[in-house]
Amino acid sequence: MKTTIAIFVTFLALTTAHAQAQSAKAATPITGIDDAALARSARASKIIGSKVYKGDTSIGQIEDVLVDLSHATTAAVILSVGGFLGMGDKLVAVPVTEIKVGSEAKFTTDLTKDQLANAPAFDFAKLK
Repeated sequence: MKTTIAIFVTFLALTTAHAQAQSAKAATPITGIDDAALARSARASKIIGSKVYKGDTSIGQIEDVLVDLSHATTAAVILSVGGFLGMGDKLVAVPVTEIKVGSEAKFTTDLTKDQLANAPAFDFAKLK
């Protein structure tokens, strides 16, 4: 019995030492990842659902974010505009350059309700 316990304790000590040695290895950074850029970034999952304002008036809600995969850029923000309580609204693709982020992550735009109402409706079926 003492032999079994001694073997188990030795095994446990060796596996713990091996695990600590593995975690002690320095992480190798991936080229192109910039900590400062990451600190300025926001998760798309947190942006989706945010309201967009013109002044103090909510004129839409971010429904999705489109990413141009071949250029690694954000292509557009899809806004839900018009309607009331989610009824009668339409989706509009807005260039990301038209959306600004103010204090406390308040999204604003210079686009008017009329411009968004008259913009062509966006259809997700257009995506590949």
